[in-house]
Amino acid sequence: MGVFKNISKKPWGSSFIAKLIEGYVRFVWLTSRWENHNRGEMEKAWKNNTPLVGVFWHSRLLMILKLWKGHKLHMLISNHSDGAFIAKATQAFGYGWVVGSSSRQGAKAVRNMLDVLEDGHSIAITPDGPRGPRYTAKESPITIARMAGVDIYPVTFSAKRGIFLRSWDRFFLPFPFNKGVFVYADPVRVSQSKKSDEDLRQELEDKLNDITRKADELCGWAHENPGEVPEERQGNELIA
Repeated sequence: MGVFKNISKKPWGSSFIAKLIEGYVRFVWLTSRWENHNRGEMEKAWKNNTPLVGVFWHSRLLMILKLWKGHKLHMLISNHSDGAFIAKATQAFGYGWVVGSSSRQGAKAVRNMLDVLEDGHSIAITPDGPRGPRYTAKESPITIARMAGVDIYPVTFSAKRGIFLRSWDRFFLPFPFNKGVFVYADPVRVSQSKKSDEDLRQELEDKLNDITRKADELCGWAHENPGEVPEERQGNELIA
């Protein structure tokens, strides 16, 4: 990941990295077989053009770029050094983006996301980004969903072959010619909930950890505790 950051500082760097990401995602998608688990609620929301907040852990970003292609979606992009090439990669798949994070320029990002939702589009957030701690949800998706009167739809993915990078989030990089799964949790019903923001935040975190564990186990990775890199099993590749 450090190499990407160094290249991204060049005038041409962010566009070059975005093209690499786009090409790799498309290649993995086309050469692999993908299954969907519990997708019904989100499919219903897409079909009805219902604005929503889609959430996934930062480490499971890569293949989500392809999963929601064709939908009116804006992704929250951090204003850190990697934000520029991630923004351009999302644009390559037809998404818009909102610049900001829960730790910097938070108020501005919230206003921009509310504007997107009011226009009838959806947003996507990594609730443990941009710096972690990994697999720990912040309250920002709850705040935004409650203010906009929408619900939150958690999703994750895994694959049988890949590597977990030594980044803060243990970013998962699936290999081509693979078999993978997308697993959805039931929505976090924020729009009319009387639960506290903290209770909803914990519900969101638990659902994301549950489906991530399930996706990894379906692909042969063994989890011990949420937030830990799963151990490899026979048939998987390596943890780098």
